[in-house]
Amino acid sequence: MSISSIFDNDEMTMNKVGKNWKPEDLLAQEGLFFLKDVVKVFNIKTVTIKRKYNELKEMGQDPYLVMGVRKVWQHWLVRMKVFAPFYRNNLDSKVQALAPDWDANIMLRQNGIFLLGDVVERLPFTSHQLRHQANHCGNPRKEMGVWKDNNLKLFVVDMETFANWVRKTWNGDFSRA
Repeated sequence: MSISSIFDNDEMTMNKVGKNWKPEDLLAQEGLFFLKDVVKVFNIKTVTIKRKYNELKEMGQDPYLVMGVRKVWQHWLVRMKVFAPFYRNNLDSKVQALAPDWDANIMLRQNGIFLLGDVVERLPFTSHQLRHQANHCGNPRKEMGVWKDNNLKLFVVDMETFANWVRKTWNGDFSRA
């Protein structure tokens, strides 16, 4: 009796994430990795990956074939050969981290996309206040630079637009742009 191959070559090795790997280093690898180690390199939450996994299942698709993620017993595994293109097309956000030494003024002079939760730690506004304002704007991304990113399922800030909105608001102009 002959048994056909069960595993592809890249599925036969359980790899460890390198200590100093950056996202591109990990995306270039082959083999299987533990999800708990992968999310640290990409600075994304495990729940984000599991949400995508469940969305694919609900649509009748096989998450392992589409995104390279599978749960085996109590462990979530990532097949990097499949996960890499999925990540680049669906999860790779352009969100940047705030430097620890930035105060509010330095932060507001930056360009880029940042997590709202991180931004409010340096401002006299709460995330609730800013989400409320964004939810009541016609086009919050354009008007105030705050919106909910569909992939991350989190609110993000485009600092250039947001800085102008903060400056205007702080100076007493509460009109909608």
